[in-house]
Amino acid sequence: MIGVCYGMLSDSLPSQNEVVNLLKSNNIGKVRLYDANQGALEALQNSGIEVIVAVGNAEVEKIAGDQAAANGWMNDKITAFYPSVDIKYIAVGNEVFANRAYVSYLLPAMKNIQTALRNANLQNDIKVSTPHAMSVLNSSFPPSQGTFGEDMSSILQFLSDNDSPFMANVYPYFSYKDNPDSISADYALFRSMSTVVNDGSLMYNNLFDAMVDTFISAMEKLGHSNIPIVITETGWPSAGNVVATVDNARTYNNNLIKHVLSNAGTPKRPGRAIDTYIFSLFNENQEVGDEEERHFGLFETNKIPLYTVSSSPESSRGLKVVYIYLTVV
Repeated sequence: MIGVCYGMLSDSLPSQNEVVNLLKSNNIGKVRLYDANQGALEALQNSGIEVIVAVGNAEVEKIAGDQAAANGWMNDKITAFYPSVDIKYIAVGNEVFANRAYVSYLLPAMKNIQTALRNANLQNDIKVSTPHAMSVLNSSFPPSQGTFGEDMSSILQFLSDNDSPFMANVYPYFSYKDNPDSISADYALFRSMSTVVNDGSLMYNNLFDAMVDTFISAMEKLGHSNIPIVITETGWPSAGNVVATVDNARTYNNNLIKHVLSNAGTPKRPGRAIDTYIFSLFNENQEVGDEEERHFGLFETNKIPLYTVSSSPESSRGLKVVYIYLTVV
């Protein structure tokens, strides 16, 4: 249920075979790619690691307008590797609503990829979705009042029709950094031992659950209460801002892993496991934006971990889970 995001925006990454060995040696059983990188897919063959493969934002328009292009992408990027690569999801674009240039192409591209999957008779094995940022929400507090600020009805209907999950990128870090007077560090870092937010009959002691449930509430308001949710990104940087510290990053990711592996779910969906991907595997020195964007990694690109991340098997006995064990060097 816990995976990592394998970004490649760095000028000093280890080889893809080394990366797969690093994942396996740390018992990381799920990985998200941000494209359909051939070298990464070749390295992942027969690894047993479950993979999210992406259609890059720059490819969305072409695939939206041409079923043959979608079929070709499917043949080259998916059927050429599946099932030796355990591909679970295809993520069409990433946070497309944050870049208005691609919005009108998103759903047609998803539909064309779904048709290509059906043509390959893989529609029951691989699911199509698209990751969303929190910015697609118009209202986010309290969680029960979550609403979309974008027209999400057609995308949700597509997900429902094809048994696909809603994908969300959820960052308590940014909410805390931008609102330190109204959000406590304990609430953002899973350290609160008591209720912080009362929302009717639902009680929240961590911001992650509140953010996830806000998406769920927004889906419910559009008539979709049963679409599963996958958290395709979450994490905490270890440098680049006063609240981006090694200690906070260690605390957030350790507590996140324990929470996800506990199978507690969220107040709106108790007891329901949520696949969650930590951003990111490496610090990436070519990430754009503020300095903190380059410091979300669990590892430096020399494969040395920045801090210890672990979860206790005792807390999750009997669950089908993935454990991460990293050691300080």
